[in-house]
Amino acid sequence: MFKRGSLLLSTGLCSLLLSNTAHAEMVESVSTTIHHQYESQRALGMGDAFVAVADDYTSIFYNPAGLARRESGQVNLSLAVGATPGAKDFMDEYQDIEQSGQTDQQKEQQYLELIQRHYGDVYSVRLTPMEGVWVRPKWGIAFIPADVSIELRNHQTLGPSMYTTVYADTTLALSYGDDVHAASHGRLSWGVTGKFVNRGFYSKILSAVDLSTSDEIVKKEDMLEGYTIDADLGLLWTPEIPTEGLMSFLQYTRPTVGLVVRNIAETGFNNSLKLIKKDDEDATVDSKKIYGSPEKLYRVVDVGTKFEFPRAWIFGGRFVADIRDIMHPDWSWTKGTHAGVEFDWTVYSWWKGHYRAGLSQGFWTAGLSAELGIFNLDLVSYANNAGTKNTPLESRVYATRMSLDF
Repeated sequence: MFKRGSLLLSTGLCSLLLSNTAHAEMVESVSTTIHHQYESQRALGMGDAFVAVADDYTSIFYNPAGLARRESGQVNLSLAVGATPGAKDFMDEYQDIEQSGQTDQQKEQQYLELIQRHYGDVYSVRLTPMEGVWVRPKWGIAFIPADVSIELRNHQTLGPSMYTTVYADTTLALSYGDDVHAASHGRLSWGVTGKFVNRGFYSKILSAVDLSTSDEIVKKEDMLEGYTIDADLGLLWTPEIPTEGLMSFLQYTRPTVGLVVRNIAETGFNNSLKLIKKDDEDATVDSKKIYGSPEKLYRVVDVGTKFEFPRAWIFGGRFVADIRDIMHPDWSWTKGTHAGVEFDWTVYSWWKGHYRAGLSQGFWTAGLSAELGIFNLDLVSYANNAGTKNTPLESRVYATRMSLDF
């Protein structure tokens, strides 16, 4: 049943993707940060290396092949928020100027000085007020009504400017995974996630003049909007380790290799449902004018590996390493390298904890989790590399996820 369902899903996706007839010009982000459509606080704590782990509900987005290895169901309802520590102070300074009652010329000078005081600083906020995921052995479904990311970077180009980028995504995803039963020399699993994404997008370079003549940094009418239908394909391979010989010690680490090709269609957000600009007739492409469309979901490749630590009493853990976002236009070895460790302890099935540390895009990460009954709390610190390929720039973020897990 599910094999036939997965074939129909793939066929339907191809038909829908090939039927896109609108050709709005794609607007690329002015940010050089690699934006991930989905992020897990657990994965971020271990360097955002999760391709070969994929053992919880987030496998839908990190590697759908993990669904083939599930032995039980899981329902997760969560909310998540993360921000750069100085983001609130910066916005308070902006609001003080905006509400000062000064003339536009006076505001322009104040905004000019504000940007100059914060040259090189990058501020970001990411908010997911509600997320629902249901996974079972071999399949899963996820709905994220709103996932909003905001990045402000103060920069000097021709003059002091604020690079502003906003993503506002609504995502519905359906996944299926299974084992390749004819596989030899180990266990090989595959998975596919079909996803519908509606994206609101804003990315502009704002000068002090722009800020002084507007009462908002981002105006709703300036947002671009579109939807796309795409898919991710994933593989997991756990090789068969000999019980004798030089390599026999690896049987205790259960090494696993993972690979994911994301956004295989890469068609872009060429059509609009007008969820953001509900009353704006110019929100879609017509025969008179071609409007810009949001930055597309880039086709990228992630590869990773995992080694389990031998369990001792209530303790266990794993080492992970990924190369992510291969083929992304802003990819570099620094931005693509992710590695980390996770240590866990289990007293009872309802009382668990995790500690994590890692390296992501050249910067340290750390996180911890507490699970008590159905309530889970994740805390993490990580950094986005907001620089160019050759010049790293750290944007430190502190984030939390609170969830109910059934």
